[in-house]
Amino acid sequence: MEELSEVPYEELTKEATIAKLLGYQDFDNYDEVGVYTRGYRILNKIPRMPNNIVENLVISYKSFQHVLAADIESLDEVDGIGEVRARTIKQSLRRMQEQFVFDNILI
Repeated sequence: MEELSEVPYEELTKEATIAKLLGYQDFDNYDEVGVYTRGYRILNKIPRMPNNIVENLVISYKSFQHVLAADIESLDEVDGIGEVRARTIKQSLRRMQEQFVFDNILI
């Protein structure tokens, strides 16, 4: 946010500036670049999940889809996550997915 506040208004209209501020590398054509959710909001909803652990997950897996696909053993390898927390993460995400599907059926 601090970097964003220092960028002149004219620069904020440029795709390259926005991409750089969001942590993406330079590309020739930004229309062809896929942007994936990293999962910060959902991971922060897991009970007793410190921010530094969420950050470690995001850094390790790069996208939320990769976190969802990870097994307990690979989650356990992330710094700060043991087997118990890895199981909690998988169970919590599974419950959230089930709730989401259930909620969409009712609509």
